Amino acid sequence: MADTLAPTEPAAESPAEAPAPAVRVPPARRRLNRLVLGAALAWLVLLLVEWAADGRIWLGHLVGIVPPAAFALVPLLLAALAPLARGAARWRSLAAAALALLVGFGQSGFDPAALWRSEPRPGPDSVRVFAWNTNSWNQLLGTQDHFYAFLKAKDADVYLLHEYQHVTADRKGRLPVDDLARLRREFPGYEVAVRGELVTLSRFPILRQPAVGPAGDLPAGADWQAEYRENKVLRTDVRVRGRTVSFYNVHMPVWNSMPDGLLSAAFYRHMRERFAPRRAQYAGLEADLAANRNPVVVAGDFNATAAMSDLDPLRERLDDAADVSTDPYPTSWEEGGWKPFWRTDWAFTGNGAKAERYEFNEPEKLSDHAVQDLWVALPGNG
Repeated sequence: MADTLAPTEPAAESPAEAPAPAVRVPPARRRLNRLVLGAALAWLVLLLVEWAADGRIWLGHLVGIVPPAAFALVPLLLAALAPLARGAARWRSLAAAALALLVGFGQSGFDPAALWRSEPRPGPDSVRVFAWNTNSWNQLLGTQDHFYAFLKAKDADVYLLHEYQHVTADRKGRLPVDDLARLRREFPGYEVAVRGELVTLSRFPILRQPAVGPAGDLPAGADWQAEYRENKVLRTDVRVRGRTVSFYNVHMPVWNSMPDGLLSAAFYRHMRERFAPRRAQYAGLEADLAANRNPVVVAGDFNATAAMSDLDPLRERLDDAADVSTDPYPTSWEEGGWKPFWRTDWAFTGNGAKAERYEFNEPEKLSDHAVQDLWVALPGNG
């Protein structure tokens, strides 16, 4: 008799083979994940948009409003918040924050190496340079006696002074001043060079004052308003102990009109109108430096922060004097109000000239800009 096979029962699934129940992420957790990741990605996208716009279109100058420190502090904050997210959102947030820090740190103005630099000690042959925005030649703050006493106390070899001017009652117009007699009386033995709003005083002989950039197109006998508008770089070639050194006194046009406010049409009209003149001034300075083989010192109020691309060609060609500073986050504006968050005043050296000491000092309530104190070693003298 043939064996009959009993019908087999289907094998029961073992607990290990049973499908795992779907994990439901609470709505609040999903929202937090999206918020943390979205913030990190938004900041990264903002950086890329700023990189594409700054220096190429006039709206790109809006980056100048942002305190440069934000380009380091915001991604660090985003990285600190990333653990609030869970799963893939956490790691994506961390990656976006790290990439943002990598991309933006060069715009932050931070110099961590300053923390372990030794205190600079200028050599006996260093040339001391004092560069300062005088705030409309002390028209608005302090007294003239205090102003001149402050300047003389610095005992610099070369002074690079800006805003040799007064302003109209509404502070929108610029007027010439004539203080040369007092300047020569207060600084006997110094030679004086003046162009528009720029004044250079030198203990050393001034050999020549070649025009730089748009100033080269000014006709002879141009009026002061034209000189003010076009002369934003005063170059003086000075004879220092047998060597010719070029000092560039710089005050670039400001890109904004903050008194009008960010929400006003005048603010953006001003940005648009100043974009091309600023570019022309920077291009003129860069072209002159490229053709100049003398040791160079370039200092002044550039109306640009570390976050802005205007300074990139200068920072690539020359040495930033702050490379010898012991301040990890140097700032120069706005003095007298909030603690300054911006550095708009810069100093550079090149062609053998080297900064030995560099620092920002208080303007004694005479200006909204800190003063730049710079000691420079020249080739053969360092």
